[in-house]
Amino acid sequence: MSKKFKLRKNSIIALHGRRTLVFRIFNKLANGILIFLYKIYFLPLFGIGRKIVLIHTLGRKTGKKRTTPTLIFTSYTGIWTLYVARGRKSNWLNNILATSDGIIRIQKGFKTKKVKAKLMTNKEEKFKHLKFYLERLPEANMIFGYNKKKHGDVSNSAEFASILEKIEFVQLEFI
Repeated sequence: MSKKFKLRKNSIIALHGRRTLVFRIFNKLANGILIFLYKIYFLPLFGIGRKIVLIHTLGRKTGKKRTTPTLIFTSYTGIWTLYVARGRKSNWLNNILATSDGIIRIQKGFKTKKVKAKLMTNKEEKFKHLKFYLERLPEANMIFGYNKKKHGDVSNSAEFASILEKIEFVQLEFI
């Protein structure tokens, strides 16, 4: 059972929740550098394209092209899934939801593909995805502040429920 699992103050989910000025500036600079290195095909050479994809959308207000790097995972169902740490506050998620058909372009490694993005609304399915991520991904410590050996099963904890409310999952279907 859980040994008082709490989100670490420096986990990605907690940092997105606070949205301090320093974090926003760091995030904007880091994303800019990451996008540049990805577009000149430097990062895909080192296998970064397996975990990080570029999402190409149109701004819902301005109509300008927007590019956002994000983590991508293959879920337990075998479908590519994006997790949105900021939930519905995320601009790139709102840009995806503003498209009439949900079709966006993603760049994974050296290839660009059109996919249909679908927001996961079923709470049981979100629960299964979050539990899968916590149990199977080594990045769970950085993203959520969770360590399986230290915390054990946390799926019934209040902190797990609060994480489930904060984040969103987007599934990608190939066209």
